[in-house]
Amino acid sequence: MLKLHGLVGIIVSFFFLSTSAFAGGMIKGKIDYKKKRWIRDTFVYLENVPDKWEPQEAEMNQVGSTFIPKYLPIIVGSTVKFLNSDPTEHNVYSPDHETFNLGKANQGEVLSHTFNKVGGYTQLCKLHAAMIAFVVVLPNPYYGQSDKKGVFVIKDVPPGHYRLITWNQRYKADHVEVDVKDGESVEVTIKLHR
Repeated sequence: MLKLHGLVGIIVSFFFLSTSAFAGGMIKGKIDYKKKRWIRDTFVYLENVPDKWEPQEAEMNQVGSTFIPKYLPIIVGSTVKFLNSDPTEHNVYSPDHETFNLGKANQGEVLSHTFNKVGGYTQLCKLHAAMIAFVVVLPNPYYGQSDKKGVFVIKDVPPGHYRLITWNQRYKADHVEVDVKDGESVEVTIKLHR
């Protein structure tokens, strides 16, 4: 029995080693800017990943005259359903990229839009000027969203050479080139600018 347990232990250990070997690499980064309030909720994604991903369906709600969530990352080609949960009438429109205006919706009604261009779309309501949110359209699922300290992580990145693209609701950033190796992590600092 001890030999069997040992064999099982070896098999289990080999299984974990094998799966970790295919986990890819990791990109750890930090967003840097003098005004720290703007480093949060910055999205960093890989530009040139040689693969395709299926579009999804996602939802952005309108509750208390607020878009929820404020930041919604999706894969390009995905459809977002905008649900109005308020007793008041709302509108959904965006001035970005191809621009769209989905019209008005009463409580319980849903307006939908399919996002076919990569980038950030500002979501607004013509009836309530203070309402604002962002749909961040990504080319692939390899992205990181920074926390309040500006820290982000992109996990399980296939080995290769990539360009990192940054989206921030207010500022810009230069592209960063990285080489990712299997089982290793790469650290980068991305500086925002006007």
